[in-house]
Amino acid sequence: MSLPFETAPHVGTPHRLFRLSAEQRMAPRVQISIGGRFMREDRSEYGGTAIEASVQAIAIQTDTKCLIGERVVGYFYTIGRIEGKVLRLTDDGFILEISTTPLKRDKLANQLTWLANRDLLNLPEDRRHDRVVPRDPRIMVRLVKQEPEAALPGHLIDVSRSGAAVSIRGANFKSGDEILLGTTPAKVVRAFEGGIAVEFHGAVPNAMFDVDLRL
Repeated sequence: MSLPFETAPHVGTPHRLFRLSAEQRMAPRVQISIGGRFMREDRSEYGGTAIEASVQAIAIQTDTKCLIGERVVGYFYTIGRIEGKVLRLTDDGFILEISTTPLKRDKLANQLTWLANRDLLNLPEDRRHDRVVPRDPRIMVRLVKQEPEAALPGHLIDVSRSGAAVSIRGANFKSGDEILLGTTPAKVVRAFEGGIAVEFHGAVPNAMFDVDLRL
C-alpha cells in the first residue's frame, strides 16, 4: 500500500544509511509493522497496526470501519501519540492525516529515519518474539511495592512472549522499575511518551499466546 504523497526517499545500496535531505524530511515514507491502539470520536478504542508512515500520514491496518473525516487519536509503540483525521479508507483499514506541531513533526521524522535504518541494517528488535494485540487490552499497572489500590488503568498496545508495550496516563514509571502488569511481574525497560515497554520475568507459554491473552 502506498501513502498519498508525491515523493519518497531513496535509500541507495544496502550498505548505505537512510538519509533525508531538507526536502525529503517533509515526506519520508517508511514501511513498518508496529502495534498500537486508537480512539475514535465516540471515545471507543480499538487495536491496529501501523504499516506505513510519513510525517504527514500513517496507514493503519484494522478491522474497525472508521469514517472519512473522523478525528482519531492513537498510541503506537516507538512512534508514540499521534492524532489527526481519516483521509481515506483502504481495504484493510484507513489512512490517517496527521495533525501536529512543527516540533513533533521533526521528532517524528527522526523516528522514521531510525526505523528505516534499523530495517536497512538488520538491527535487532528489542522484543524477540511475534506480537499480538489482545482482544481486551485493559490492564491495571502498579509498582510491586505499592498496594493494589494504587494501580493505574492502562491499555496493552501489543504483547510478545517476552514483553509488552502499554499505553498509560498519569504514571511516572522509569526504566528498571519492577511492576505488576495485571498479575504478571515485569520490569520496565523503556518509558516513552504516553506509555512504557516492559519485559516479563518469564516468557508467555505458547498455549496462552493469542488475542484472548490475559496477563
